[in-house]
Amino acid sequence: MVRAWAAPLLLTLTSVRAADPSVAHVHQGSFAKYDRLKPSKVGFAVDDAMETRLAEGPIITVEQLPDSILRTASVQNVAAPPDVVWSLLLDFETYPERAEGIKVCKVYSKKWTLGGTQVICADYTAKIGTFSVRYFMEHTYEPIKNSMTWALDYSRRSDLFDSVGYWYVEAREGGSRVFYTTDALLPNWIPSPIKNAFANRAMRRNVAKIEPACHAVMARREAKSKGFGLKLPPLRGFKRPGQ
Repeated sequence: MVRAWAAPLLLTLTSVRAADPSVAHVHQGSFAKYDRLKPSKVGFAVDDAMETRLAEGPIITVEQLPDSILRTASVQNVAAPPDVVWSLLLDFETYPERAEGIKVCKVYSKKWTLGGTQVICADYTAKIGTFSVRYFMEHTYEPIKNSMTWALDYSRRSDLFDSVGYWYVEAREGGSRVFYTTDALLPNWIPSPIKNAFANRAMRRNVAKIEPACHAVMARREAKSKGFGLKLPPLRGFKRPGQ
């Protein structure tokens, strides 16, 4: 839910195409950010009902909250270890190859804390129908908690009013379980039917791409590892023992 003090700002920003990295965003955080906690602590119902649904395939939800906020979420089992999943999620420059609507994703800042947490800022351009949207995100990846959260980089002005989100990758027998959710308020110069249709299509396509992309990473790793095991001929002019 948008904080009460921020409600008057909705028309101010969502009505104007205003992305500009040289000025600060119109606010310094309107949505409550997700904590890097286990899924059950951030709103996922991790129970027998979830297990039953996951046996049939990924769980995907798209809902419209009050104030026209879109919330999307997914849970899926992936036949790949967590390190492979994270290698994809942290490879921001290749998001345009895997994420529906993302046309540009360029990292402009990356730093680490002494505790091993990574903070990565990226400049995104997305195509939603015929509309182009630019926004700046700050992602915080905490390996020890198996989680990454994000929010707008409020030091730069984005076309989005606000956006926050959460990834969690859990090791499971046979691979990983991947949790995802995000809340976003898109500009109101994009018609609601287009926003809703895009969110539904993008979620289904993006979820479907995760496991094949993981398998491609695993195949490349395997091919690379085999390269170190090649049986090479002896050097010219020398003989190996017993030859």
